[in-house]
Amino acid sequence: MKQKKTQGETGETDARIDEILLEMRSIEAMLDGALLTKHNRVARKDGIVHISPAHYVFQYRGADGRRKWKAVPAGARKAVERLVEAGRRYRALESEYSALMTERALVADVKKNAGELRRRPVRSSKT
Repeated sequence: MKQKKTQGETGETDARIDEILLEMRSIEAMLDGALLTKHNRVARKDGIVHISPAHYVFQYRGADGRRKWKAVPAGARKAVERLVEAGRRYRALESEYSALMTERALVADVKKNAGELRRRPVRSSKT
């Protein structure tokens, strides 16, 4: 059975929403995607398999929704990893914010419409 939110719980939700907004604003730069580590494997004629040194590729979705890739220099790998982690954090905050705003809107809607639900006129049946 679903319970109503108390005034304290609603206040806690509002406080958490404010915290999330501050944290989202503090993220100055981010990348929404994934950093991939790749190795090329080449089998030579004599049977020896050569594995190339690691190279890095950033995979993301373009504006059209299609998957795209960009090569990342080895020296820039750490910076890109930090930006990708910031992107993951931003998406997690965005998801939590969305859930809390939905919850808050439902609580506000129930409070707003509570009087209307109680004062609904009774229809008389015509015979």
